[in-house]
Amino acid sequence: MSRPLRIEIEGAFYHITARGNEKRPIFLLERDFGRFLDSLERIYERYGVLIHSYVLMTNHYHLLLETPRGKLSAALHDLNTAYTNYFNRRHDRVGHLFQGRYRGILVEKDSYLLELSRYIHLNPVRAKMVRRPEAYRWSSYSSYLSPRDSPKWLRREDILGQIGNNLAKGRRKYRQFVEEGLRREIKDPLKEVIGGIALGGEKFLEELKIRLEEPMRGSEVPALREIHRGTDVQMIVEKVASFYGVSYEKITQRERPSHRATQVALYLARKKTGFSLNEIAGFFGGRHYTAVSAAFRRIEARRQQDPRLEQELNKIERKVS
Repeated sequence: MSRPLRIEIEGAFYHITARGNEKRPIFLLERDFGRFLDSLERIYERYGVLIHSYVLMTNHYHLLLETPRGKLSAALHDLNTAYTNYFNRRHDRVGHLFQGRYRGILVEKDSYLLELSRYIHLNPVRAKMVRRPEAYRWSSYSSYLSPRDSPKWLRREDILGQIGNNLAKGRRKYRQFVEEGLRREIKDPLKEVIGGIALGGEKFLEELKIRLEEPMRGSEVPALREIHRGTDVQMIVEKVASFYGVSYEKITQRERPSHRATQVALYLARKKTGFSLNEIAGFFGGRHYTAVSAAFRRIEARRQQDPRLEQELNKIERKVS
């Protein structure tokens, strides 16, 4: 599991996941699912947490939530502890139910809320539990399609408002948007997470760094360091893409043929950042870590013999610096 999130901001949006210990089930009976939903109402009432989308799978859950009052850690500790206590009593067991702490990712609302909601609602389909998302009872998808009132802790308006100028139109277009993921393969938004903790555009990440740096100045904060490191890789790819006149996706998508720009970006990411080979590979479509080391050796050797490549690298490195 990735490093637990240590950033708590009032009014922020998060994608939260938690898995069963040793990947074991955390829901065994229908009553278990219902009890967990009761626990979501509990953190809404106690901490003001709003759930925008959810899915409860057999051995894990996904939540797309908002924290108007902050207090993310307290709310999720309450959620997981209350449910664990219930589950252990109900199924005559003891010990940890969840695998460590939850994993949390800060999310830029305008850019990723809609895509993440679709990703969450299609989980049962990807797991081949159902053929259509509305057939799965334990997610918020059916509420998104229904004109009836939803639970007070489930907020649909923000996501539906991004896709339609009224709720009826939003529901219709949202169904079309989700069903697009049934007809063709869509990108996984979580593959664009920066540093393992944030999902958003360049402006969002810069504002996040500024917001966090001042109160944390002089202290060693792993989450903040990860944002810096993650945006370093993103910036390198952007500079390389601009220099060679290719798209960001052409460099980072694994399925595309290898290109000189990709090789240079891998080389500079290895040279200029503190990421491991595996971490760098994750930014480039989940390539194998050996692709990173191979690109580094290849470019390092060629730059000694190819004056044109040496000139290109010097220009890009100045832009990166």
